[in-house]
Amino acid sequence: MLQNIKLKLVAAAALLFSSTAFAGFGNFPGDGSVGNPYELGNIGPTPTTLSALLIGSTGSSFEEYANFTIPTFSSTTGSASTLFLSLGGFVVNDITGFAVEVWNNTHPNGTTLIASFTDDGLTHSLGDLLPGQYHLDISGTFGANLGQYSVSLQALPVPEPETYAMLLAGLGLVGFSARKRKFA
Repeated sequence: MLQNIKLKLVAAAALLFSSTAFAGFGNFPGDGSVGNPYELGNIGPTPTTLSALLIGSTGSSFEEYANFTIPTFSSTTGSASTLFLSLGGFVVNDITGFAVEVWNNTHPNGTTLIASFTDDGLTHSLGDLLPGQYHLDISGTFGANLGQYSVSLQALPVPEPETYAMLLAGLGLVGFSARKRKFA
């Protein structure tokens, strides 16, 4: 009986690791597929991080998608990372050739590539984005049967020109009153 259980476990593992398609799950609604992208919601000053664990066969590629919204004119940044895990010389978790592309509009309606970045550990400027819908195309190749990645986005509102005008007017008034006190 024990041998029968071992045989079933080996068969299940072989089936899991021989799959050519991939499956995964993330920490947001959706499954990252073309018809059901992750929905990240509004991106703001607090970083929003999508984390996903994927299962596929070594050497096969994957592509996932995520929609997000920029609520106000914002200076936006993004970063990405992947996890490499090796146990006893056996690679358990790895993604190679990882890339993130930022597109206008929701997936699959984007027509303009805004920026792209990789899992190089750096924070990348995506530029000043207007309020609206955007999406990410996330891709890579399985270096092992498991892959794990994180993508973080942050959007800091860009001050309106009126804000700068008020700042300069305020500094002018402070300077005027300081000068007036000096002569009094």
